[in-house]
Formats: sequence, structure tokens, C-alpha cells
Amino acid sequence: MAIGRISTNQYFKLSTDRMSKQQTELVKLQGQLATGQRVLKPSDDPLAMSVALGAKAGVKTIDSYQSNITYVNNQLGQMDVALQSASDIMVSIKEAFLQAGNAALSPADREIIAQDIEGRMEELRGIANRTDANGYYMFSGTFQDQEPFQTPGGAITGTFLETFTAAAGEAVVGREIQVASGRFVNLSITGQDAFVDPNTNEDAFAILRDAVALLRNPAYPNGQEGATPQDTYLRAFNDKGAQLDDIFDQVQISRTKVGVRLREVETLQQINQSAQLELERVAGEAVGLDYAKAISELSQGQLQLQAAQQSFASTSQLTLFNFIG
Repeated sequence: MAIGRISTNQYFKLSTDRMSKQQTELVKLQGQLATGQRVLKPSDDPLAMSVALGAKAGVKTIDSYQSNITYVNNQLGQMDVALQSASDIMVSIKEAFLQAGNAALSPADREIIAQDIEGRMEELRGIANRTDANGYYMFSGTFQDQEPFQTPGGAITGTFLETFTAAAGEAVVGREIQVASGRFVNLSITGQDAFVDPNTNEDAFAILRDAVALLRNPAYPNGQEGATPQDTYLRAFNDKGAQLDDIFDQVQISRTKVGVRLREVETLQQINQSAQLELERVAGEAVGLDYAKAISELSQGQLQLQAAQQSFASTSQLTLFNFIG
């Protein structure tokens, strides 16, 4: 039977290889403890690394959704403030219409009311043409760089986006922003939505211009057959008030839409946060480190390496000449 013998060189090589391997393991454990991750490179555990990378990619995607939600919240919040201001102005205009229906007013009195309505009309136009922090018109839908309601004159008609063209019709759809997986929010409330009567396609500014023209017409209400001046004025401004009420209703409907969308994105924001936490948990479990176990393995490995080094140092000094007296 052959007896295997290990030479001194072989013993040295086996010992140093074993200690080198132990040192490599210790360095790896120290790296894991420093980073808090069990898997430091894909080759350590390809499947776990794949799971972690997929989860981290999902976290980044949700981050982008949350950024979109912040933007949507800001935009909708500004729209809500604008529409509230528009409502307040329209209420004050209705009060002016009630005064204008009095046939006993002098031309000077009517001129004062006309100027008041004109001023409020421009305030309302300023709201309808309000821009966001980036300088884009909030109520222009997909045509953010185009003023929704220009002052009439020349080739300008004064209606939404100058005239209700196919382009204006497309703008009514508004801009959609993705705020979650498969979920989009229609961000825009357009000028067509808020300031135009859907039944007559007449905007608030046309109604107000007509009211001012009536107040400044020196012949009005002369020639109104079968009606006294009092009846004529009262009927005329009651009609204007009713038309303005229809626009006011559109403003309120628009505010309701804004409120619904704000509530929706608030809910989606919470859902996204929960999904993000779950993905972070999955990523952490896939490549995360059990600190207690790693510290125990590090301590044990250090003791084993120290013992191996001491044993090797002692053994390497032994030769036959040490035993010859």
C-alpha cells in the first residue's frame, strides 16, 4: 500500500493557500458589514442581485410618479385658487347687473356701472389667462403657450383660443400626467371648460361686452315695442344675469373636477408610498445582511485565522536538527 507523503514545500503551499482563503473571506465579511449588503457583486448571488435590481428600478419609477404628483398638486392647487377668484368676481358682476336693470339710472350712472363691469371683465380675463410658474397658460390645455382669451380687435375674435377650431377642440382634452402604474390624471381644466357656455358656445367676456354696450347705448331702450323702459332694462339684464349664471355653473363644475382630481392624486400618493416601501423591503431582503450572523462569522473567522497563523509559525520552525543534541 502506497503511503502519500507531503513535502515541506507542499505543506507551506497548502497552509498559505488556506490562510489566504480565510483572509479573503474576512475581507468579504468586512465589506458586507461596511455596506450592509450580503451581495456585493452579481457573481455572489445572481438571482438575489436580479431581484434587488428589479425592485430598485421599481422604486425609481415610483419616485418619478411621486414627482409628477407634486407637479399635478401644484397645478391643480393654482387652478382651484384661480377658479375661486373667478367665482367671486362673477358674483360681484351679478350685483352690478341688478343695479343696471334700473331704468331710472342716468347716463352718468350707467357709465359708472359700465366702467365697473369692464374692470371686472379684465380681472376675469386675467384669471382666465393666468400662467403657472413656468410661464405656461393654465387654461389653454395642450396649447400651453397660447393665450386662452385675447382682447378682441383686428383679426382676434375674443373667443377661446380666438375661435373654436379643431385645435381648440383638441385642447379641451387637456394634458394627461402619469401618476401611477396605468393611472393618468387629466391635469387641465381649459378655458372652454370653465368660461364658455356649452349650450351656446358663448364665453363670459362676450356676455359682459354686450352688457357694457347696452349701458352705453344712448338710444336704448327706445324702440322696444310693447315694453316700458323699466321692463326692457330689467328683462335685458335679467337675461344677461341668467347667461352669466350658466358660465358661473361651468366654473363651479370645473372647481369640482379639480377637487376630485386632487383627492385622487392624494390617494395615489399614499398607494405609491406603500408600494415603494414594499419594493425597498424586497430589495433589502434579497441582498441585505444579517448583521448578527455576519459579526459572528467575522469573529469566528478571525480566531481561526489567528490559530492557523500561530500553528504555521510554530510548525515552520521545526526541523530534524532541532532534535539532534
